[in-house]
Amino acid sequence: MLWSNSLVMAILRNVGAVGWCFVLVSACIGTDFQNDPIVDPLIELESEQIGLKIDEQIQLSPRYFNEYGQEEQVSFNYSSSNPALVEVNSTGLITAKSPGTGFVQIRFGEKAMKSLQINVVSDPNEVAVVKVSAERRTLFPGQKTQMVISIQNLTGQNLTGKTIQWFSENETIATVDQNGLVTAMKLGKTDIHAKVSGVKSNPVTVSVAVQQLSGTFVPAGGYRAKGMAFLNQENEKLILRFSQDFETSFALGTFVYLSNSTNGQEIRSSGLEIAEIRANGPHTFDITSKHPEVQITDYKYVIIFCKPAAVTFGFAEMKN
Repeated sequence: MLWSNSLVMAILRNVGAVGWCFVLVSACIGTDFQNDPIVDPLIELESEQIGLKIDEQIQLSPRYFNEYGQEEQVSFNYSSSNPALVEVNSTGLITAKSPGTGFVQIRFGEKAMKSLQINVVSDPNEVAVVKVSAERRTLFPGQKTQMVISIQNLTGQNLTGKTIQWFSENETIATVDQNGLVTAMKLGKTDIHAKVSGVKSNPVTVSVAVQQLSGTFVPAGGYRAKGMAFLNQENEKLILRFSQDFETSFALGTFVYLSNSTNGQEIRSSGLEIAEIRANGPHTFDITSKHPEVQITDYKYVIIFCKPAAVTFGFAEMKN
């Protein structure tokens, strides 16, 4: 049997201990967990940057993964940022027309979009692909990281001795010198990219973060939540801790989430599940081990969440 959120909340508030047990079993066990979105839909490509010579063609074969992480066979829409440079037809066949850099966008309705960079060259020995990465993508103010660059021609041969230009999209957040050394300046995010012989690299997002955020749990919807939450950067890991006096209401299926909203449906659709909890008191969660892409400032709230009913028991707003 499926229960609406409003019915579950009303019963939880108004019945006694016997009813409490009934609701926990019926509402939480009876709900179909497979209906809960767990990831953002995405389009995957074999590469996000390719090099082509004039008149060369390549067939795109994108893959779509839905909000449950399952691959679906769908029809994509293709468009070119500069058809005079790069053409793409309705089936995803790309034709290189003239030298330069263009982009092909691949879309599945309003659900997902991916951009592919196309570098068109007239000489197969010229620079065709420039890829960059960062040794570290999260820094604290004053810290540094080295960018790494790969320069290749159309045959995949690595090229050396080329002049490299480095750029930061926002130098108030992080700067980059002409050796590719990035220095963090202040809290925020910025993209770093390089350019070689007129060919632009992929962007790499560098986050400048604080070392700790904290927040006090506030109860929601008449439920119980107290104590504090702490987010810390420790030895390249993002760690979430609850204080000794942490307490919350419980149901079968009580989880810790990170979210930018306290609304139950928005948490369910776009929040980040951390772990299930079954006891009060101190807790420690290694977020990086499960979600290595998450940065300390990505989410505003730590949520105590009844996942089956999409009910928020309490939340802590994380601040510096």
